[in-house]
Amino acid sequence: MSLSVAIKKTLEGFHEDVALSAGEELLVLFGPSGAGKSLLLKMIAGLANPDEGVITVCGQKVFDSFEGKNVPIRKRRAGYLFQDYALFPHLNTAENIAYGISGLSKDDAAKRVDYLVFLMRLNGLEGRYPHELSGGQKQRTALARTLAAGPEVLLLDEPFSALDYQVREKLRADLVNIHTVFPITTVVVTHDLEEAFTLGSRIAVLNNGRIEQLGQREEVFYRPLTRSVARFVGTRNIFDGKVKEITAGVVIVDSPELGLIRARDHELFKKTVGENVVFCIRPEEIP
Repeated sequence: MSLSVAIKKTLEGFHEDVALSAGEELLVLFGPSGAGKSLLLKMIAGLANPDEGVITVCGQKVFDSFEGKNVPIRKRRAGYLFQDYALFPHLNTAENIAYGISGLSKDDAAKRVDYLVFLMRLNGLEGRYPHELSGGQKQRTALARTLAAGPEVLLLDEPFSALDYQVREKLRADLVNIHTVFPITTVVVTHDLEEAFTLGSRIAVLNNGRIEQLGQREEVFYRPLTRSVARFVGTRNIFDGKVKEITAGVVIVDSPELGLIRARDHELFKKTVGENVVFCIRPEEIP
């Protein structure tokens, strides 16, 4: 795996305890505000330190509390895109993009900038300064600057939250395309349900500093593991019941509100007859 995280962090009134790994994929950290998503991203980038644990990027430990190891931000090969883009106001678009490049000749650096300008649809804007750019153009410039540094892991903290819907929709498509061109581990933080399911091949649902579910987006959406996850993914019809019978691939649940409910059995269903369960009913699943 390109990214491996097993860390703990305690703040006043909040405790984060997360373990996850990701390959060359687009992983979404999804959950309500205050769940610990941005804090987790900052600890991976080195902007905040865990109290305990290990962070590994492409097989190299960048943080290990047990060995006393804490690699500086600039050496972690983790590109972090801030919510406010953090562009340098005194540099134009091309100069902002070039700022993150190191170890290349002047000609090669210029070629990389030209390519990223093309990829991010910034042609004709190379000489403009941040105050002369729209929100979407600033976001694309900031992303190009992050990619210019050649990161092994790309970390995006609510990258589209300040943009209007039409711009967000286009930039989501841009991000999916960019991940095809740069197939590196990409972690996106969002609390927007549509954004999570548009972007993520896998989704990690965070709540109160812990991952309540991590899986393929269809799995998270159609088979939430907890009541909280079900609510986060927009499920409204949530009921309590007791397993009455399991036979021939069918589970029969006795619900005080609804009576007997028949549902298809699934490999993730680990309950036995007599156990209490929480179940959801989606309108589209009713014959």
